[in-house]
Amino acid sequence: MNTLESALLAKADAALDQADLLLKAGHPDGAADRCYYAMFHAASALLASKGLQYTSHRAVLAAVGKELVQPGLLAPKHHRAILNAFDMRQTADYDVRADLDIGNVEQACAEAREFATVVRAALGRRAGA
Repeated sequence: MNTLESALLAKADAALDQADLLLKAGHPDGAADRCYYAMFHAASALLASKGLQYTSHRAVLAAVGKELVQPGLLAPKHHRAILNAFDMRQTADYDVRADLDIGNVEQACAEAREFATVVRAALGRRAGA
């Protein structure tokens, strides 16, 4: 694993820790944001391991499907999870009337943890290849 991949995974871990703190403090909007970013950074790490870097969120989301799910590095459920997390983050960040259900945010954060774990495993397999 190279320095960029390690740095992106560290950012993903930090975002997960921040999400936990925000959930405990009763801030589901902030937690939703951090869970999405955990997935975004983890996905970016795996894409970087393939020599791919993108400048927009939409490009990363599309690349997760094309470059990670289609070749079998990630399961389709992980693509759906990051897409759902992105939508939740958009609502949390831009809808002033957003009232995110804490249970849905907790589920998104659990999916973000699983996503990061699966990405680490995939990076480990790529490093051993």
